[in-house]
Amino acid sequence: MQNVVITGGSRGIGAAAVRLFSGRGDRVWFLYEKNHAAAEAVARETGAQAICCDVSDEEAVQAAFRRIPGVDILVCNAGICLYGLISQITPAEWRRLFAVNVDGVYHCVRAALPSMLQKQSGSIVTVSSMWGQVGASCEAGYSATKGAVLALTKALAQELGPSGIRVNAVAPGVIQTDMCASVAPEVLAEKAEAIAGESGERLRDVALLYGAYLAKLHEGGRDARDRLEKLEENLAASGYADNKDIFLDGFSYFTGRERNILRILLKRAKSVTVTLLGDGSDSELFAEGLRVREQLYALARDAGVPCTEEVLRGGAPRDALGHVEKHFFGGNVRWDEPTEQLRLYEASTAYDEAERIAAEILRLVRCEGYRFRDITVTSRDMDAAEPVLRTVFARCGIPLYCARRSDILRRGVPALLLGALDAVSGGFEYEDVFRCLKTGLAGLSAEECDLLENYVIKWDIRGAMWTRDVPWTAHPEGYGVPWRTEHEEMLARVNAAREKVRAPLSHLYEGVRGTGDVEGKVTALYNYLTEIALPEELQRQTETLWQRGETQRAEELAQLWNVLCGVLDQFVEMLGGTELDAEEFARLMRLVLTQYSVGTIPVSLDRVSLAEMTRNDRHAVRVLFLMGANDHVLPAVGGSGGILKDEDRAALEALDVRLAPYGMAQFRLELQNLYAALAQPTDRLYISYPRFDNAGAELRPSFVVGRVQTLCPSVKVETEDADKAYRLTTESGALDYAGEHVGGEAWHYLERRGGCAEALAAMRDASHYTRGRLSREAVHTLYGRSITLSASRMDKARSCHFAYFMQYGLRAKERTAAGFDAPQVGTFVHDVMEHTLRAASERGGLKALERPALHALVRQAIGAYIEKNLPDLDGKNARFRYLFRRLCESVYRIMDSTVEELSDSDFEPLAFELGFGADGQLPAVTIREAGEELRVVGKVDRVDGWLKDGKLYLRVVDYKTGAKRFDLAELRYGLGLQMLLYLFTLRDEGGKLFGGYPIEPAGVLYLPAREKLLNLPRNASEAEIERAMHKELQRSGMVLNDPAVLRAMEHSALEAPCYLPVRVKKSKDGETEITGSIATSAQLGKLGLYVEEQLRRMVRELASGNIDADPWARSEQDSACTYCEFAPACHFENGRGGDRIEYIRATGAEQLWEHVDRTIGEGGKRDG
Repeated sequence: MQNVVITGGSRGIGAAAVRLFSGRGDRVWFLYEKNHAAAEAVARETGAQAICCDVSDEEAVQAAFRRIPGVDILVCNAGICLYGLISQITPAEWRRLFAVNVDGVYHCVRAALPSMLQKQSGSIVTVSSMWGQVGASCEAGYSATKGAVLALTKALAQELGPSGIRVNAVAPGVIQTDMCASVAPEVLAEKAEAIAGESGERLRDVALLYGAYLAKLHEGGRDARDRLEKLEENLAASGYADNKDIFLDGFSYFTGRERNILRILLKRAKSVTVTLLGDGSDSELFAEGLRVREQLYALARDAGVPCTEEVLRGGAPRDALGHVEKHFFGGNVRWDEPTEQLRLYEASTAYDEAERIAAEILRLVRCEGYRFRDITVTSRDMDAAEPVLRTVFARCGIPLYCARRSDILRRGVPALLLGALDAVSGGFEYEDVFRCLKTGLAGLSAEECDLLENYVIKWDIRGAMWTRDVPWTAHPEGYGVPWRTEHEEMLARVNAAREKVRAPLSHLYEGVRGTGDVEGKVTALYNYLTEIALPEELQRQTETLWQRGETQRAEELAQLWNVLCGVLDQFVEMLGGTELDAEEFARLMRLVLTQYSVGTIPVSLDRVSLAEMTRNDRHAVRVLFLMGANDHVLPAVGGSGGILKDEDRAALEALDVRLAPYGMAQFRLELQNLYAALAQPTDRLYISYPRFDNAGAELRPSFVVGRVQTLCPSVKVETEDADKAYRLTTESGALDYAGEHVGGEAWHYLERRGGCAEALAAMRDASHYTRGRLSREAVHTLYGRSITLSASRMDKARSCHFAYFMQYGLRAKERTAAGFDAPQVGTFVHDVMEHTLRAASERGGLKALERPALHALVRQAIGAYIEKNLPDLDGKNARFRYLFRRLCESVYRIMDSTVEELSDSDFEPLAFELGFGADGQLPAVTIREAGEELRVVGKVDRVDGWLKDGKLYLRVVDYKTGAKRFDLAELRYGLGLQMLLYLFTLRDEGGKLFGGYPIEPAGVLYLPAREKLLNLPRNASEAEIERAMHKELQRSGMVLNDPAVLRAMEHSALEAPCYLPVRVKKSKDGETEITGSIATSAQLGKLGLYVEEQLRRMVRELASGNIDADPWARSEQDSACTYCEFAPACHFENGRGGDRIEYIRATGAEQLWEHVDRTIGEGGKRDG
């Protein structure tokens, strides 16, 4: 038996040494400094004597050793560690490291030597470190002290060896003590050296960052321990677990620190029981549970305690639920008996799904004797499920308990603060600025905020454009819109609203920009809040809530303000002198606020439980609803996230460093959670999913649905009926249902029952509501005394009367950015082609120009357009400039195609941009009908003519930059009339413009004025590409069926037409047969009357105040509603009131002319 003294013996290596020497029968004294509870626990456990002593204090060490009757063995283990860059270690911290780690060894050796020298025997062991040999980044101080200990040990060995005293050092690697209970930076650094490639580099970087992070946590002597760390440190000393039976349930795996706590429990508790998910087999499904089981066995061996394993087997399945549990991840074993235990629901939307669940819960409670607390609803995606469930359950009166606390960042005050910080630190991006302004706390009214937002979206306002002390000047409506008085007034209101927020945000920007101390930034933030009068506004809102009796919301508002003030105070107190840039400050503020939440205490225990599937407690419940069972949601598929990649984790695992599960292990945990959910219910299991998401995109069911049907073929997927009659289980749902079936059984039942007479009366009135009609006075107010239609207005009026009313009556507009999109592209192409063709005509016509001269005219026209409309082109982003350059290149090719066409034609351009109406060369087309006047105005892009036998044949050419083509079906329906209208107007009114010649309509043509992307094989030849491009540039339209006219339009028209919309083939007898989009002169005459009748119909419908939603449609996927910007305001219901779909049927030439004849009557014949 020897006398052993161990320093630093209350924890880690020192405590292990105390246990070792005590276990072999030696008398042990150990020194410790602060941790009295841990020291007492070690003393009680081992019988050793604990002495409180700071080894850096020579007098304290001498006093301690005087209490020990001679020392045979000295273990100098006491030491401290400090993480941090050398530049971050203060002189005081450096001296403290050496005082404990080096001076402590010196003091203890000197105190123990007298007795050893007297006996001429003894043993001294110093504890150094591998870092004393090789050094460690971010631990320069610690490495230096341990290197000094090594050097001191070597010197003492030589000095004291002749006296029979052995002196040795141990230099361990990283030991899992409470100083590094988790994966420490030095572990990562050590292991990274053994890992090659990108993973090794990344791990070394992470080790550096981690070390710096820990150094920051411990800076200034702060206690940075988390709750688990404190539990591990104090559990043994507290005696709390002594002789207790400990049960651990619901763990899928244990972290390093949790395993350390388990070690303590195994030694102190009476028993420790851990439940794991598994079936006793080596199934791949339960591989993670098996791995944890082996870890628990190892812990038990290390602790020297017995370990037994009990597998709870349920035996053969007795019902369908047991069958599904047993075989879900096994073979296709069928349960052929009918069962009511399993139900599969398919709903249209997540809201319908929640309503269906609520209805079934109420049925179970009312009719089958269940309590709400017997029922659990779970989902893999709680972010999607919780909001809709809370809404539906509140309407249905179902009490709900969800353990998740509400996110404080969704509240107004934090949203204001973080939005403002993100705005000033992130370049005043739209989302950040208006997240702040839309809280209603930034000093703007809702109307001012909307006005400002529209302008910001229109012109993509960001960055210095917000803070610059000059007013905004761009047109509120975007590119190319002429200025009017109302636009100038709107711009003035925009600038006034902007000024209300500009000054406070500018001051905040100046206060937090760049790198500066935290206290200055907090002060700037607080000054911003006071400058916008936030305290006064919050006080006003709080008082209003109190007066309205909304005490909970009032208290929450006061609570949020107190939280914010507390956060600001903590920032100054803890980080006041720390230097941060604006972005770091904003991120840190957000991080701190995420640690706060607002929660409520449930008022009763009888509530339906709502739990995320991975956090479900797995305890048996009578009824379980598994909602949101869609593909890619159940099971969840995704990476492990975080800094480390799966290959990094695998490399560490190969070196025996285990982190949280990843890759397939993580996926197996997903499947385990699914298995646990399926095994949870004892009576009923409901699995449901929506068919469509909130955006209307189709969703697929999870494999779970098909798997349940495979195992239980009698279980079919139940779909909802059109009436959704399940809503009748709740009063709110029954009222909705009754409102949709006025006078039906549900209606009469509610009438008899009473209590909702007012709601029924309101719904009865509403059932008679339709969109109605505008009065004659309203028509005149909205559309004018004389209704003016352009080409686009004509098509809109025929496409849908409600859309026309919204756009041209109420002048509602979708918020769009001022971009160079389709309308601007069309304007650009029209402008360039018009100016080029006009300039060419002044130089003798296109046929007289060589290609270089033509391209020079195109360049000149493009330059003039840029100078007038895009003076800031060089300031646009690279993508805009690239697309504009592509557009210019396409204009050159289109002009080349136009020249080729006209060079092969006898038709000559006679007019460009020929206007009808005000400031036009011809008067507006005027129609009088039903006491109203209709005026059609517009412009013809180009008019071509051919003079033959004293007659002038005219064709109207329209440049189309979109996908628009001449369509007989649309013509039959009354769409796309403007080209024909212009042609027939020129027939009647154009003689005075073109030399007084009698005019014959020759046709209308759409000229493709924008290149399409070609879908060709990669190895397509230049000739194939050229043919494909020519095909895309072929004109569509309708032309006069006269061989001479067709040959005049295109010289090869009767042999191989390239541009005209006609087809030619030779009959057996050699005759030429012409087909395609053609019409005789008589047919064109009838078509003129047909167009006029369509315009008269428009006059009658608009004058009558028709605002029905009556869109055209070719199919469900192709209709006027498909991309209608007014859909949110329309709520179209086919067959309700005047709402109806008018289908456009495929129409051939024969069908068209029959329809024209029926419309105008046989008496309407007119020669061309």
